[in-house]
Parts: sequence; structure tokens; C-alpha cells
Amino acid sequence: MKEQILEMENYASEHNVPIIEKKSIAFIMKYIRDNNIKNVLEIGSAIGYSAILMASSNQETMVTTIERDETRYMECLKNVKKCGMDKKINVVYQDALELNLSEDLRYDLIFIDAAKGQYTRFFEKYKNFLNPNGAIITDNIKFHGYVGESNKLDKGNLKSLVEKIEKYIEFLKTNTAFSEAMMRQIRNFGEKAKEWDMRIKRRENNNLEVPEEFYRTYEYYADH
Repeated sequence: MKEQILEMENYASEHNVPIIEKKSIAFIMKYIRDNNIKNVLEIGSAIGYSAILMASSNQETMVTTIERDETRYMECLKNVKKCGMDKKINVVYQDALELNLSEDLRYDLIFIDAAKGQYTRFFEKYKNFLNPNGAIITDNIKFHGYVGESNKLDKGNLKSLVEKIEKYIEFLKTNTAFSEAMMRQIRNFGEKAKEWDMRIKRRENNNLEVPEEFYRTYEYYADH
């Protein structure tokens, strides 16, 4: 499947299709494996890049992904089939804000990666479809470093979009139903980073080789 993933990355680059950064999808894939995530809802399929990688993270993981752009929807279907994931990924062609899911559906993970100006509306619409102890992950809320700097931007579409993302972040901070769980996750990552740092130092102090995987794992937890 590596060849197909590379093809998608090249296609995204050539056609200016935004796809998730490698570091971010690595984080989500590890989260899926570590937490035995079985059902994922993705808002914003694009060409299927993240849906395919999430579905491949765990043998039991099933993904429902929603896309409103017809061209990207068709490209997503093609890529899902090419990767042999058509039995694990359900691609829905509709605007996620207009879609009405069956009320009994529940997901272990909801991944929001669609129109950034609508993040709050996506969150509010789909939060009740989350399983207890589930997680909602939103992609790229730092928005290339612009978030937190909206006061320095000239008036226009970019400034308006950044301000909406900043409001979404404030909305998350004040959402008491989710903030406690979020802080527990942050504390857990901090403890994990300390644990791997100690492992590395023990091996270094004993003149033992430190596998590259040790450094990557430490950086993974330290950066989140």
C-alpha cells in the first residue's frame, strides 16, 4: 500500500489538495492502535488519504468519511478501492452540516478536517455521536502559525478565518464536558515523555546503543 500512499501524496501536491501532515496522521494512527479504536467518523475526506491510513492502523478499525466535493469524493472512492479498503471505509457524498446520521450510531473517534471556519458547528453537530471515553480530534487548529496572531493580519478572508479558529479554540477551552478529559490526556502525554526520556538516559549512561525508535517515541509524546 506504500506505493498507493505515495501516489496520493503526489496527487495532493500537484492538484493543491490539502491533506493531513505526516506527523499528525502518525499521532492519530498511534492513538487508534493504543486505544483499540474500532469506529471512526471523519468529517472531510478529501482524496481519502487520512481515512485509508486510519483504517489501516488497526485490523478492526472501520471508518465512515464524509465529503461534499464531488471531484474529491470520486477520487476518494478510487483510492479506497485501489488500496483494498472498500470493506473498511464507507465514503459518504454529502455536506456534513446537512447530513442526518442515524441517532443510534456511535464512534470511538471523530476526526474533524473540513472547512475550518465551521469547526464549532461540526463539533456541536456530531459530539453526541461520540462513545463514552471517545475523542474528538481537530486537524491543524494552529493554522500554519496564524492562530493567536489575528490582530496582526490585514482585514480580509484570512483574518476572518483565523478569528473563527481562535473562537473555536476558546469554545473548546470553556467546554467543561470535554476539557477535563483533554487535560487528563495532556498530563498522560507529559508522563509518557518523562518515561521515555529516562529510558534513553539510562541506556546512554550505560554506554548502550539507543535505538532510533526510542528518540522518535520520546519526540512523539513530548510534542503533544
